[in-house]
Amino acid sequence: MFSQSSLKLRSAFIALVSCLFLAGCQNMGGGDVDPRLTEGEEAKFFSKSGAQACAAGALTGVLACALSNSGNKAACMAIAAVAGCGVGAGANYLLDQRRAKYANNEQRINSFIQDVQADNQKLQTRMKNINVVLQENQRTLKTLNAQVAAKQVDQKKAKAELDRINANKAFLEKELANINTRVDEYQDIIEKERAVGADVRQLQGQLDQLSRTRDAMKGQLDVAYGLASSIKVTG
Repeated sequence: MFSQSSLKLRSAFIALVSCLFLAGCQNMGGGDVDPRLTEGEEAKFFSKSGAQACAAGALTGVLACALSNSGNKAACMAIAAVAGCGVGAGANYLLDQRRAKYANNEQRINSFIQDVQADNQKLQTRMKNINVVLQENQRTLKTLNAQVAAKQVDQKKAKAELDRINANKAFLEKELANINTRVDEYQDIIEKERAVGADVRQLQGQLDQLSRTRDAMKGQLDVAYGLASSIKVTG
């Protein structure tokens, strides 16, 4: 017979593994996306939804608890699951975890500043890495648009090109939506910290920088894919 603690441990582990499996499955099926958009740590980081990032981050901590000599593995796993999520767990979960870890307001705010700075650096690197693909897609769309206007287009070839570009566009737009969620959650944390008297001015400044980087990425996507919806081919 399993003890109550063992049953809780087993249930939590199964639930987390199931969550991670389902999250991973959600990324399948994007075979038409340019592989250059899916390569690199930044691509993996921003292409995940909050739930996916949370599941992936938490699994490592939970497995460590399962293999440890902790007297209360169920409690250990619960703490590890939240701690491993980062902002992907949602503002309230992350805030509770940091307040438990840092009683000092300044230390806690500094930890959030480091998180936002790291996200901003990842996003800046991401923009550099996807720029070549965006420029190529933009040139292809301009060529297709001119061919359609001149009625000198190979419909089958054009359809294949347009499908590939639209797959890239959808992938990056989903990524941008995940980034928007991260920004919103950080802003929620700032408002809650401000309400308890913490000095959030530097944190707000870092988040404003992340927001500007996010806006620059959106601008790049808008320019690159501006013609995508107006080009009509039959294939």
